[in-house]
Amino acid sequence: MKVFKRSSIAIVLVLMATTVFAQTKTDAVKAYNAGYEEAKSGNYEAAIASYTQALTIARQIGPEGEDIVGRVEQQIPAAYFNKARSQYQEYQKSKSLEALDATISAFREVVQVGQEYNDERVTPIAKRNIPVLLYQKSVTLYSNGELEKATEAVEKAMNENSNYAVAYYQKAKIIKKQNDTDGDGIIDQNVDELLNWYDQAITKAEATNNSDIAEKAREAAHDELLAVGTRQSEAGDTGTAMETLNKALNYDNESADVYYRLAEASNKAGSYDEAVEYATTALDHESGGKTDKAKIYFELGYAHQTLGNKSVACDAFSNALFGSFKSPAQHKMEYELKCETAR
Repeated sequence: MKVFKRSSIAIVLVLMATTVFAQTKTDAVKAYNAGYEEAKSGNYEAAIASYTQALTIARQIGPEGEDIVGRVEQQIPAAYFNKARSQYQEYQKSKSLEALDATISAFREVVQVGQEYNDERVTPIAKRNIPVLLYQKSVTLYSNGELEKATEAVEKAMNENSNYAVAYYQKAKIIKKQNDTDGDGIIDQNVDELLNWYDQAITKAEATNNSDIAEKAREAAHDELLAVGTRQSEAGDTGTAMETLNKALNYDNESADVYYRLAEASNKAGSYDEAVEYATTALDHESGGKTDKAKIYFELGYAHQTLGNKSVACDAFSNALFGSFKSPAQHKMEYELKCETAR
């Protein structure tokens, strides 16, 4: 009886082995074709399952299945890529963070599978997409006011692509928001840290021929330093203001607004010769009309008035008789300088 049982087991094992090895190239081709049809229909999970089955069979049958192995190893990464692309389309519809996270995971899966199969077609594209998606996640989180999470996402983007200039620009925006303690749109602390990120954005952008981001970063750095310097000047800290404003010139050395504010700060500090120089330079770069130039002429007139250059001061004030500077310029001309051209 015991012998019979052992024989039965042996028969079952033989039958199982026969079933495994009975699979042929035809079976591999059928599985491959099934995967191809599923992929055409957009059923990528099913396509991947069929391709994997075809690969298993083709490898088992040895040299006869080598051509199938080669074809399947090309199709599997492509199926994963199309699956990820389909997930991205879902994200585009919903714009939800959940769909975005699923899309990022799907493209990471493409990279993992692509490396396994030595794919050089879709894997590089998937790699490039990941930092872009992480940047998009950071922007969304930033808009939602979730600055810590936005920072985490953008830093991951930079880790994926250290030359991704827009990620450095995004990081600068986060730093500014975190350090705008009173919410007035002007940074209140850690200005040097902010500039460091803008500088990195500029460097990365120039290295990758991304002139748009380089210009945006320069403009943002200039505008921030102009705002900070103006606030410092208005608070009476003219020395610090002039240091800040001169830094702004590193990002735009033809900024009429910066030179005007430097002239204003110089007048407040009693540096009238410098005020004349800055105001003259501001006028050289100001491309606006008479109203835009009025404030510059007013600072120029004030500097010359204090230096005792009456006629030059009168000429300057006469060009400041526009907009909100009309009344104070008239007062200077009529009651202080008694200019012949006073109106």
